[in-house]
Amino acid sequence: MSIWWQICSGREELVAGLQRELEISELLARLLVERGLTEPQQAWKFLNPRVEDLHDPFLLADMERVVERVFLARDRGEKVLIYGDYDVDGITSTVVLRRALEMLGVQSDFHMPRRLEDGYGLQAEVIQRAAEEGYGLVITADSGIRAFEVCSLARELGVDLVVTDHHLPDQELPPAWAIINPKRPDCTYPDKDLAAVGVVFKLVHALFHRAGKESVVPHFLKLVAIGTIADLVPLTGENRIIAKFGLEGLGDPRNVGLKALLEGAGVSREVNQFDVGFKVAPRINAVTRMGGGREVVDLFSVTDEGLAGTIVAEMNAKNLARREQEEAILAEVEALYQEDPRPFQRTFLVVAGRNWHRGVIGIVASRLVERFYRPVLVVSQGDEICQGSGRSIPGFHLLQALDSCRDLFLRYGGHVQAVGCALDPAGCAGGLIEELSRRLDAHARSQLEPQDLRPRIRVESLLRPEILDLKLYREVERLAPFGMGNPEPVFATRRLPVVAGPFVMAERHLKLKVQCNGSLLDAIWWRRAELAPQLEGLESVDAAYVLSRNDYQGISSLQLELRDLAGVGEAPEPAGGVQA
Repeated sequence: MSIWWQICSGREELVAGLQRELEISELLARLLVERGLTEPQQAWKFLNPRVEDLHDPFLLADMERVVERVFLARDRGEKVLIYGDYDVDGITSTVVLRRALEMLGVQSDFHMPRRLEDGYGLQAEVIQRAAEEGYGLVITADSGIRAFEVCSLARELGVDLVVTDHHLPDQELPPAWAIINPKRPDCTYPDKDLAAVGVVFKLVHALFHRAGKESVVPHFLKLVAIGTIADLVPLTGENRIIAKFGLEGLGDPRNVGLKALLEGAGVSREVNQFDVGFKVAPRINAVTRMGGGREVVDLFSVTDEGLAGTIVAEMNAKNLARREQEEAILAEVEALYQEDPRPFQRTFLVVAGRNWHRGVIGIVASRLVERFYRPVLVVSQGDEICQGSGRSIPGFHLLQALDSCRDLFLRYGGHVQAVGCALDPAGCAGGLIEELSRRLDAHARSQLEPQDLRPRIRVESLLRPEILDLKLYREVERLAPFGMGNPEPVFATRRLPVVAGPFVMAERHLKLKVQCNGSLLDAIWWRRAELAPQLEGLESVDAAYVLSRNDYQGISSLQLELRDLAGVGEAPEPAGGVQA
């Protein structure tokens, strides 16, 4: 699949203005301008975020009402049930809210849905059981914004159901007792992009403010950062503040369970967004993906280091099992593709299989988006449940796609880039999957042009080999943490000298030795070992890459993480885009 290099052309007068006003380098000013940060004060705040810049939590609709209800529950001695969710965002939301209520003297317990048995969304039987057990207040974490029937049931049962969520609401809001969601249309909260754990954090902030204990609020940022980064929300605005200070706090964890988790994931004292996204979050997710539940929440309450280590060891084992299931499904999909590639050429790709492990189909969908670069829905067909998980490409609204054929689902929800759904098993055994595939493809073709299905690399600057060093890396790191809305800058270098290689690492990865600034640097291309034969004998390459740091035996060196190689000879011209 060809990749389009889109090389940015800077607005020089804006770059020069930022460079002068903020006394920063031309490159850093250029990167800020590319992120839309053209005003000096705006750019300065981005480079120097402060916890004090977090918005007043009472700006969220229904916040005052919910805070009063929580303290009323405390004063009455009522039990409060936290209705969590099974992904990292929902799990960290549950942990944060549970800990906050405990500190405030509120009696509480939590319900953790079983990913494999319960599927997506609130379950009526849980609310029924909560009412029978005397819970007067139920607070959701990361779900409920489209749970109309369950919210109505709670009202009938006399249960005050508070929805805290960040997913997109339907055309109307469900009849919950209260809804805290910055995306509700009547909410004027300034930041609409909070993760679910960010929404819960705002509730916690409001509760401790009202209790006169606001000084403890920053201590929650470590877990809030994990959920925020894992959920792939834009790392701008409040999310940037949460992620930056939360990552800093993760360098010195005091919670026994959190410390054990970081050690078990092999994370050093300098924790970054990569560590959270690719080491910590998968281990948390693996518990519910592979059939576990409450233990991942309980981990953060244990005080015994031995018990914490045992739980983390089991998490690591489940993570390995998750990888095996993921690879098995991908192998099946590849076999289907080799047998008949035509269905994989549709604009919207729907892939279904019998009894695929439902805990990993979301990850499989992400991998297939990487492989085929088009929106994907992966469906696991079973006799009693038929469940799907979808992921999208930039510029395509996945939830709206599901809205276009809502009559085919038992339930569904999500947001722009990720969705979950449940379908009728009997229908899936018939022609429902093909009908769903046809209608999703028709919707996608009405929204996307052929060029939208070609992956792009946004190259922010062409760099000369002689300026590549750790000083440059540290300068670029001022923009971190990176994520959606603040992507890690991709650079390109023409005719980058290749001194040695290619080498294959761990049978999966590719490494070249390149010469930059008088030094030999490693250039790593993750999961692209199959390209090694094509690179034999090359003396130079046109490389697109991000900067990283390699720490080995106490010595730090710059490392290039390759994103693409355009070949030998003339490099792309720095205008418009070029096909690599």
